[in-house]
Amino acid sequence: MPPPTFEDAAMSEFDVVIHLRNCEIAGPAVEAGLALARRLDAHVLGLHVVALSTAAFVSPEAVAVQVNETGHLLEEARARAPWWREELDRHGLQGEFQVVQGDAIDALCHASRWSDLVIAERPCANPDAPVGWGIASRTVFGSSAPVVVVPEGARVDKVGQHMLVAWNASRESMLAIRGALPLLKRATRVTVLEGEPNVGLLGFDNLPKIDLRAWLKRHAIEAEFRPFKPARDHGPALLEAANSAEADLIVIGAWGQSRITELVLGGVTRHLFQHSNLPMLVAH
Repeated sequence: MPPPTFEDAAMSEFDVVIHLRNCEIAGPAVEAGLALARRLDAHVLGLHVVALSTAAFVSPEAVAVQVNETGHLLEEARARAPWWREELDRHGLQGEFQVVQGDAIDALCHASRWSDLVIAERPCANPDAPVGWGIASRTVFGSSAPVVVVPEGARVDKVGQHMLVAWNASRESMLAIRGALPLLKRATRVTVLEGEPNVGLLGFDNLPKIDLRAWLKRHAIEAEFRPFKPARDHGPALLEAANSAEADLIVIGAWGQSRITELVLGGVTRHLFQHSNLPMLVAH
């Protein structure tokens, strides 16, 4: 049985993928994804992944049982297509609904190849990123598109109106800004926290320079720049600054240093994935 799809009534320049952890309720990640898609007038793919347990491969008998069980789960999930249609209609969006079997990270990273934005939820019960090996963080690491990571308990009623950008002239921060560009153009307010440049091997003075203020203006984005030179750990300071500014979406590059280094020494990405109460648009 092919996955049910919905016919598009209009063309769209953007594609957004929303990971549907379940097909019963529209949690914060779904609401944030639909709100951002509405700002972009995007085509939306609601993607639900039915996992096949590793226990299925213990014996031939276990494989048969698991295949039969996941077959029922696939049918039940695909029967929820009308629910997704109602969610799209509620936001005035066009899109489709797909249910696949396998690994959620593989599915999301594959779908990201033809998408402009991926929305993934970070569960509170399993914060996912102490080591950076959970669904949300691994999707960021393997995605071809920026990923909006939405904490399970985040407020998303104003997501994308006031965007706060963490800028240090690094490859990762620029990738995040470029990925966020369509949303930055549509934001009511943009605040840039300007940190110390992430220097190259020969030093920052030996590299081509970018004036981010001028670059944003060329893209019709007016931004307020604030210096960001905290005396303590950057992760807590950045999150505090974002909340103090009443931002509703953080734009940040992920893993400027390796995940192993962040596991051992800590880092901004690790802290935000563990503790952020705000959605984050991240790119690696």
